[in-house]
Amino acid sequence: MPRTVDHEARRAALVEVTAQHIAGVGIEGVRLRDVARAAGWTTGAVSHYFPDKRTLLLTTFRSRTEASSRLFDAAARTRPGVLAASIDALLPLDEERTLNWRVWLAFWGAAVGDEELAGEQHRRQLLFTERLARTVRGAQELGEARPDLDVDQTARFLAALVDGVSIQAVFAPDVWPPAEQCRFVRRHLADLAPR
Repeated sequence: MPRTVDHEARRAALVEVTAQHIAGVGIEGVRLRDVARAAGWTTGAVSHYFPDKRTLLLTTFRSRTEASSRLFDAAARTRPGVLAASIDALLPLDEERTLNWRVWLAFWGAAVGDEELAGEQHRRQLLFTERLARTVRGAQELGEARPDLDVDQTARFLAALVDGVSIQAVFAPDVWPPAEQCRFVRRHLADLAPR
């Protein structure tokens, strides 16, 4: 009897290997044969699931974005402390979230001069800011954020805060360990709390 193959699990495994590879060598350094070797497969097997390198890279970018979105959405249901929990879900406080950031940073660099990748990044940033805006509204409803805050402006501020701290933490983890990332963010979140 033929063995049943879980194609979605195989695709997910290849995406995970690709994310690890991007984190180590950047987008330009990714080669299908290296991904195949790391996954224990042939290049032909990889090509069965992803017709070309670009498709694999875009799928990996989207996968990391979806993983982060799931963490954020789970944190946004936290009561109390919804803003702090949501921001923490995005910061590179552990290996998984640091991997997300390394993949995103590789894509940001590659997006310069690449319309399709720039569009993907732009969509990701818009969704990210919209999620933050919903979270700010939720924090206002819970009495954890000032009711007079401009929600959209606050969401953009928080997006810039997360991006800035996270980029610094990826490249200078000794200066920005998890505890320092959280302390820095909490200082800024305190300005959003009711007086």
